[in-house]
Amino acid sequence: MRNSLSPSFLASVVVLFGCAACGKSEAPVHTAAPTPAPSSTAATGDEELGQPADPRFIGKIWVSTTPGHSRGSILIFLPDRSLLMDSCFETYRISKWGADGDRIRWVEDAIPIQATLSMLDENNLSLQITGQDRVQTYISAPVPYVCPDMPR
Repeated sequence: MRNSLSPSFLASVVVLFGCAACGKSEAPVHTAAPTPAPSSTAATGDEELGQPADPRFIGKIWVSTTPGHSRGSILIFLPDRSLLMDSCFETYRISKWGADGDRIRWVEDAIPIQATLSMLDENNLSLQITGQDRVQTYISAPVPYVCPDMPR
């Protein structure tokens, strides 16, 4: 059985390929790379923040136990100073974090967030966000962990 294509379809394909071929640019001209501008993380002061007083929180998955937080909210403070924030029902966010003693800082939607970090033990993390009355509490995520069902 012969598969026939309409003449208008073939003409469209030829025009598209012709336009793509016409859009070719000349060989690239090599120039010196511009000096990179300071990143937004440098502008937020992460570089001026030193080491955390208690680094046990780094590299662990922390699940929120704070009443009123999105169910399944997690934080992961990675050693490369990346912070992954996620929950079972929201979009994740990756930010840079920095610390100095018990003070920690990161950026959310271009807003610098500062908090006092404390650990009761290896499995309990508390964050007192500057300007908020309520302390945010987290536990080390049990493995395996599955997002809780969404309330109905």
